[in-house]
Amino acid sequence: MKKLTSGILLVVMSSSFIVANAQQTKAKDTLKTQEIQEVVVTALGIKREKKALGYAAQEVKGETISDAGQTNAVSALSGNVAGVQVTAPSTMGGSTRITMRGISSISGENRPLIVVDGVPLDNSNVNSTDTQRGAGGRDYGDASFDINPDDIETVTVLKGGPAAALYGSRAGNGAIIYTTKSAKRGRTDIQLNSGLAFESIYIRPKLQNQYGGGYSDTLPTATINGQTYNIQEYETDASWGPKYDANLMYLPWYAFDPEFSNDYLKPVPFVAPKNDVDSFFNTGVTYTNNVSVAKSFGDTNVRMSYTNTNISGIVPTSKIKKDNFSLNMNSKLSEKLKADAIFNYVHTEGFNRPEVGYGDNSVAQKFYHFGQRNLDFEKLKDYKLADGSQRTWNRTSFSDATPLYSDNPYWTIYENTSADSRHRFFGNAGLTYNFTDHFFVVGKVYGDVYAQTISSRVAVGSQAVSNYSIQKRNVSEFNYEGRAHYNNNFGEFSLNTFAGFNIRDNKTSVLDGTTVGGLIIPGLYNLDNGVENSLASNADSHASVKSLFASASLGFKDMFFVEATGRNDWYSMLNDSGFYPSVTGSFVFSNAVKADWLSFGKIRAGWSSIAQGGTPYVRGTFIDIRSPFNGSPQYSNPNVAGERDLSPELKITKEIGIEARFFKNRVGLDVTYYDTKSKDFIIAVPVDPASGYLFKSINAGEMTNKGIEAMVTVVPIKTDNFSWDIAWNFARNRNKLINLYGNLQNLVLTNAPFRAQLVAQVGESYGSIMGTDYVYDAQGNKVVDENGFYKASEIKSLGSILPKYNMGFRNTLRYKTLSLSFLIDIQEGGKYFSTTNMWGMYSGMLEESALGGNREAGVILAGVKEDGTPNDILLDAPTWGGTYYNTVDAQNVFDASYIKLRDITLGYDLPKSLIGQVFQGVRISAFARNLFAWNLSNKGIDPENTSYGSGNIQGLEGGSLPSTRTYGVNVNFKF
Repeated sequence: MKKLTSGILLVVMSSSFIVANAQQTKAKDTLKTQEIQEVVVTALGIKREKKALGYAAQEVKGETISDAGQTNAVSALSGNVAGVQVTAPSTMGGSTRITMRGISSISGENRPLIVVDGVPLDNSNVNSTDTQRGAGGRDYGDASFDINPDDIETVTVLKGGPAAALYGSRAGNGAIIYTTKSAKRGRTDIQLNSGLAFESIYIRPKLQNQYGGGYSDTLPTATINGQTYNIQEYETDASWGPKYDANLMYLPWYAFDPEFSNDYLKPVPFVAPKNDVDSFFNTGVTYTNNVSVAKSFGDTNVRMSYTNTNISGIVPTSKIKKDNFSLNMNSKLSEKLKADAIFNYVHTEGFNRPEVGYGDNSVAQKFYHFGQRNLDFEKLKDYKLADGSQRTWNRTSFSDATPLYSDNPYWTIYENTSADSRHRFFGNAGLTYNFTDHFFVVGKVYGDVYAQTISSRVAVGSQAVSNYSIQKRNVSEFNYEGRAHYNNNFGEFSLNTFAGFNIRDNKTSVLDGTTVGGLIIPGLYNLDNGVENSLASNADSHASVKSLFASASLGFKDMFFVEATGRNDWYSMLNDSGFYPSVTGSFVFSNAVKADWLSFGKIRAGWSSIAQGGTPYVRGTFIDIRSPFNGSPQYSNPNVAGERDLSPELKITKEIGIEARFFKNRVGLDVTYYDTKSKDFIIAVPVDPASGYLFKSINAGEMTNKGIEAMVTVVPIKTDNFSWDIAWNFARNRNKLINLYGNLQNLVLTNAPFRAQLVAQVGESYGSIMGTDYVYDAQGNKVVDENGFYKASEIKSLGSILPKYNMGFRNTLRYKTLSLSFLIDIQEGGKYFSTTNMWGMYSGMLEESALGGNREAGVILAGVKEDGTPNDILLDAPTWGGTYYNTVDAQNVFDASYIKLRDITLGYDLPKSLIGQVFQGVRISAFARNLFAWNLSNKGIDPENTSYGSGNIQGLEGGSLPSTRTYGVNVNFKF
């Protein structure tokens, strides 16, 4: 920064300072705040003055994450950053979907790059396609779960192409830069942070409580040992049975095992259970303990941190243990040479993460899709006989205990378990050499390596075939980077430049094994214990990208700034290289407009062109090795043929924005408008099967995203003892798929488990839910057919998974050392398809299916017949419920809007008079997350709980566990 001829430099923080000009007035000298020059971490970890940036960058402080008791550093951003959409289901350790400024690729990566201390962190999601589309499976979450929230200093969100262009193709969707805490020169800092959180079920499907299991309104009878009893349709997994009646006695499912003498052949009243579905779930508990030591030894600074996290989920037996260890060092080796290194080790171990969606081991499917509403869960706890065989309510008949469709839920969680473990090392090491005050070079090595093992079991005696499977995955990425920097001032001009190279090397190795035909010896989970020879498969991939990059920023009078960057990537997986330029500019008009009310003002604009490379081997066509048939190997062409001349996907971004702060920084404004165009997608389009393939990879298609982001901050009150800060952010994005390929109008992304599809539809927003709609007459009435069912339209779009807008309101109040902060998170629009609503109505489980306790009266659907006369066709209740499956899909599509009290935190710093001389400070904070939700289209389903992966498959709810609310307390000791 140029010298000030008349000014006082007030150092406020190590990362920000205020420049104040002393001006003479007739009455007295006054000190006028001219501007605040914040320093933020940008691409490649380079710190820049925010005033010089020609693109949008928003920072979140680490305490915002840690004070709210967050265990996931990515989901913690929900509602805190304009333009960022986070979908974070409550499933323990589950996947977190995060996108910025909409969707820009049809089948490629749409998530931002995550960088921790310069390390591009692998954020793989190993959930299968079946799991993601709601067809069953366990949600093992994302690899970003390994980030330790207690170590975070700041998070910088680089939202657009101009901000993240220096990272090349992998940051075409923006970048999230995590900077962790480090030791401060000349200081010793010891901290102990301990947290306890409780999690309880909150939003879940509302179940009817007036009718029991079966399809008949009377109970069948059976003669047992010469005596006639009322029994039940044990084999029926639906609840269209008789109305509850305390005078109606029957033999429940648990009355047929002589070893349970208190229940054997003893009738009980046919009434609602005392211990219903909700009693199955536990109160989840999370313990978090962190200790950190930061010490300065002359020219060497060291910080060590260890965090232990123990999570017990709402589903009994489910748990996660995580250990984070970090070491952060930097040292001045000589007057010109500096060294720094950061090392992280993380061990994440999960047991029995609950299955989600429509699957054999999904308790949500058994509770809300199909079942019998008269089941008492206290009785279900006795799930096993002395010989080890299963006791389930879903018997084949009263005399045959074989499970027909459903296992006992307690058998599921105790016998059909899974386990997963991940050992991870990531960090960097580097040297910085200063040749002069203006010229220096940096050499860095970044590494991220982990090994993950996942195993699952299906016990002998389960409804499904017994099985043992195991997967071992090894992932590594190394980046070797060198940069040369030159920064200088020339009179009223400032210059910041650098150029460098990067060599990236990625390797992935996966080994899968599974038994075939069931297990021989019960309880022995080994690949050698299969009835038939076990199957094994392995896959390896290796990709490399070599890059050159450069950046130059020119400033004039601390008022005008122009910056240009360029990066060229050479891919191992594509023929063409990719060149990614960006140009940005900013005008700090507050330096030209001398007004007391204007504290700071800047106009900025940017342009970038970024390509996205394909997956390894996307150009090639490789023979499929399939499972042997009768001992003979099988080989086949793959479904998708490669294309050797594929080029990278291209994304062009234009944006313009304004930042301003008024009235001595009491009011702030940051608004951005952006316009992006993506084209040349790498997609698989259908081809003539006579070619030997079903699809072929090509470059085709175009998609646009246009939107606005706004951030407003207000400080209504600020005194020596009290302050009130308000932050409001808003983001609205309009996405449109312009074209695909030739006359191709849609590309199917996936199918829901039974009905509906998720597609990319030309002319509409990405992620259209396709299914049948109602048929309406000219007056807008729904039309019914000759059976009294709603007529179904042709397959059409029922809406997009993308919302109209997102916004967040954060209020922070401070009185002396007491603080209160709360965040309201709002989403408007978007759609999701609910399999739970479809099957829950079909089987008579959901509250609405009880018809207010008058099923006997039947249902006449509101609407008109095809001749225009009012509908008068009476449907019996089970027939009406069945129409939710096989007629109009729109009945099961809901709006994804919500208003949530995302978090609330109350913190208090104990006065020195209470803590004595042992502690430098003690802070106690109480918090709650997801405390309340309003404006839900379906009151029993949380729109955020309709995701089972962080990829492009979203909005297909296949069978979700209840969403949860969390509340707890943190205590921080500073020594």
